[in-house]
Amino acid sequence: MYPDREDETILNDAIVGDFLFVNPHARLIFSWTDADGTIAEWEGELSGSNELVRSGIYANLVKPGDHITVKGFPHSSIPRNLRLSTIVLPDGREVSLP
Repeated sequence: MYPDREDETILNDAIVGDFLFVNPHARLIFSWTDADGTIAEWEGELSGSNELVRSGIYANLVKPGDHITVKGFPHSSIPRNLRLSTIVLPDGREVSLP
């Protein structure tokens, strides 16, 4: 679960691996390099594809290889897992997620 909705995690220059536009929750798989140079795979959870479409967000939002910034709330027991709240796209547009 994602109980802590006060401490948002921000990961700059994440690289998209895959965007799974599915139900019940869409998934964004991405890699991120920490300050020590360690590269790790992360998973971001989003609302389901039906809710995303109703919000004007489609499967072509990001593509593998895109450099993005992700913002979200960490899972309480799964490492490197976030409930995403915002994605900043390569062109600088900030997309708030439902």
